[in-house]
Amino acid sequence: MREPNKEKKKMDNFLWALKFLTIIPVDREDRIKPQKVSYVIYWFPIVGLCIGVFLSVTYLPLFLFFPPLLADALIILVCISITGALHLDGLADTCDGIWGGWNKEKRLEIMRDSRIGSFGVIGLICLLGLKYLSLFSVSEIPVTKISPFSASIKYVSCFVSPVLVNKCVVLMVMPVVGRWAQVCAAGLSLYARSGSGTGSFITGGTTRKQVIFVSLFPVFLFWFFYNLSGFVIFAIIIIFTLSWIWYIKKRIGGMTGDTLGATNEISELVFLLSLFVCSGWNR
Repeated sequence: MREPNKEKKKMDNFLWALKFLTIIPVDREDRIKPQKVSYVIYWFPIVGLCIGVFLSVTYLPLFLFFPPLLADALIILVCISITGALHLDGLADTCDGIWGGWNKEKRLEIMRDSRIGSFGVIGLICLLGLKYLSLFSVSEIPVTKISPFSASIKYVSCFVSPVLVNKCVVLMVMPVVGRWAQVCAAGLSLYARSGSGTGSFITGGTTRKQVIFVSLFPVFLFWFFYNLSGFVIFAIIIIFTLSWIWYIKKRIGGMTGDTLGATNEISELVFLLSLFVCSGWNR
């Protein structure tokens, strides 16, 4: 009896993470409760992979029926929809608060405001625009750069467009990076506010040991898809994430739910940009 109960708890932790990070209606009656946030946090990159697989599968018909410019725009809309724009909302609030306030208290106050300001609008436009252009430009990266198994991918590319292969791999890995970055930011920071909130629930139960353990999954994915270049890509993402955590700590003293969402979005963009740095691609 103990073993099934243990497996059920693991499944509940996964389903709660899936419910928290997506709009998938896995628990309409809100019966699933996480055993501990420290157990839930392990599932964040796995949920990211689930999102990535969904995006990759969804991109197939979009690629077949629409021109690349439109297909890439539509897949970004799908990505926003599957998460309920949760992280974009956090990005907008973070931009308004971090750059609109003159001290910690004012910045946190602005971030609680449900209205969006000029910094938030600018941040959303810049991030979505860069994401769209980066995703579209991924097709310019040579297919041999995408995996250590380049010969196999060349064979597959005889039947499937190499552009499609590139995009599907990128769409699969990108959400994993974002959810890993959230875990990293939560594990290396304290909660910035004095009260409780979504951010306190995540940051309060995440430790540095968990950050190290959770990092093994994206490391494997980067090695599998990008070989040695994957370690360079991941190193760039780590450097950015640590720099971002330091900057946010300096501005408000720690993380909030909004800054965790912003970390997710910006780290995904850094991943897309780092592909071009490591591929040696030139116009």
